[in-house]
Order: sequence, then C-alpha cells, then structure tokens
Amino acid sequence: MTLKQLEIFNAVVIAGSITKASRRIDLSQPSISQQLAKLEERLGCQLIVRNRTGAVVLTPAGDYWFAASTEMLGRLKTVFSEHDQRFVRNNLTVRMGLTPTMRGRFVSEAARIASNQEGFVKFEVKYAVTSSELVEMLRLHQLNCAIVSDEAVVHDRNAFAITPLFEDHIAWVVPASVQPSEIRAALSTDKSVQLAAPLQHFVDMDPQLSLRDRSLEWYRHSLPNAAATYSASTYPLAVDIVAAGLATAHCPISLLPNLPHSVRQKIHLLRIKDMSRQVVLAMPKHLLSLRSYAQTYNGIAEFCRNEYAAEMTPSDQEFMQVA
Repeated sequence: MTLKQLEIFNAVVIAGSITKASRRIDLSQPSISQQLAKLEERLGCQLIVRNRTGAVVLTPAGDYWFAASTEMLGRLKTVFSEHDQRFVRNNLTVRMGLTPTMRGRFVSEAARIASNQEGFVKFEVKYAVTSSELVEMLRLHQLNCAIVSDEAVVHDRNAFAITPLFEDHIAWVVPASVQPSEIRAALSTDKSVQLAAPLQHFVDMDPQLSLRDRSLEWYRHSLPNAAATYSASTYPLAVDIVAAGLATAHCPISLLPNLPHSVRQKIHLLRIKDMSRQVVLAMPKHLLSLRSYAQTYNGIAEFCRNEYAAEMTPSDQEFMQVA
C-alpha cells in the first residue's frame, strides 16, 4: 500500500466520483481506477461501488478506510507542515479560497494582512462558485483558509478552526431608474398592476448556490409576473445586469464593498426579511499552532468583523425606502 493510493482513494470519496476527482487532482480516470484496484487488491476487499451515474458508494470496508486514510493523511500533512515551519523555511504561504462575492476590497486587505506577517512568502486566491466547493478544496489541502457560509462547514468542526465573521443579509437589487412608487405598486397585493420594464425580468442564479431556491420562492410569491429572463453564475454578474437597467436580482450585502462606484450609483437595494446567511473564516486547526498563520487568521477575522461588516451597510442613496 502507498500513500499515493490512499490520497487518490480519499480524493475520490470526497469528490463523489472518479470523474470529479480526476479534475480535482489532475490525474486521468484510468490512472485513478488502476490505483484504486491495486489498493483493493492489497486489502483483499472492495472499497467503493460505482452506481449508474458514476457516483461512488462506500462499502463497510471503504467507510472504515476512508476514516482511517483521512486521519493518517491529515496527520502526515500536519507533521510535514510543522517540520517545514520549524526547521526549514519558517515561512507563510496563504492559499485562500473565496466565492466571487468576496473580491476587490476584501482581497486587497487580506493580502495586506498576510504580507505584514513574519516569514511571509506568498498569498494566493482561488475562487469557487459555492462554499461547498471551497470546503472540499480545504479537505483536499488545496487551500489553507477560506471564507464560506457556516452551513457548509457544519460537519468539519473537528478539523477546522471556524470563526464567525458577519451575518450576510440578502438584498433585492433594482436599477436606480426604478421609482419607489413603482416598487410599492409591484409589491402590492394587486398583482394586475403593470410592472415597470426592469421589474418584469429577474436574474436567475446558478442552481448550485444555496440561496437560489429561496430567491425563486420570493419571486414566485412577491413578484409572480416577473420572468427569469437572465441567468448568471455569480452575484457580481447578476448585479452588472441590474446596473444595466435590464432586470432585478438578489445578492448578498457582502458584495457591496467590492462593487465599483460606477456600478453602485446605478442600483438601489432593499433588504429582504428573513433571508441571510452566516459567513465564517475556516482554517485547518493545526496551522493555528504556527504564529504567522494564527496572526493572519486573527487579523482577517478582526478586519471582517469590524471594518468590512461596517462597509456592508448601504448608503442612504443606495438603500431604497418603499414603505
């Protein structure tokens, strides 16, 4: 048995299929299948079963070896990391994972915080559409910290240090050209009202986004005559469509500090009641025993809770009152 075989097996289980794991670890599907077969031959039993869709299901032995391999690989990575930090380089390399919402203002400040630490070498940013994808990248050690929704790490609290950053409220974003009276009419109980042109359309979001179902339900209930004329894979793209005066959309308030002024002056926001998410900072627990990582982690958390959270409040000009 080799560590490489355990790493491949672990990656396949986390990804959910050999096809997805192939993309994650940059190894061909035949090579992955070959290594899995060798591992099963060495152990004398089957570890995974592939169903018709290609998804993998663990056998009882597979379940045992997934837990064991996760523990062994995690411990080995910790040992190597601590060795490098203490005896080789004593450096800081931050590999941060973000959704596209957290760009611009946040990225520049996080990079500054990291670069001020002793032993700083490199700051990398990787984007994924959803928090779940970022958590998977953390599990595969492709990242060493990430900004994600709290619900995405609910099953990883033993492996990661998790610090709450802010409550991310969801806003209804409308073009600035739409008048408050038109908003009031559109949201009234009289659904026969002729909607202003931008209110007749909305931006449907990527099905992977956790808030998408609640967003669609809101439109069905509050604006049933609006059509999903546009679609976007990220919230920044959706807001760009709104800023062009074409439609409305939902987006997290956390996007606001990262929008350019040219976009912000073309939109208005209305906060949606009971639609929000808790955003957290996650990092493997063992890294917090290293001073430079701990200081970076704490610095980013402090910035988010204090400065960034305050910047998420819309100005009087951006926040539309329709009552």
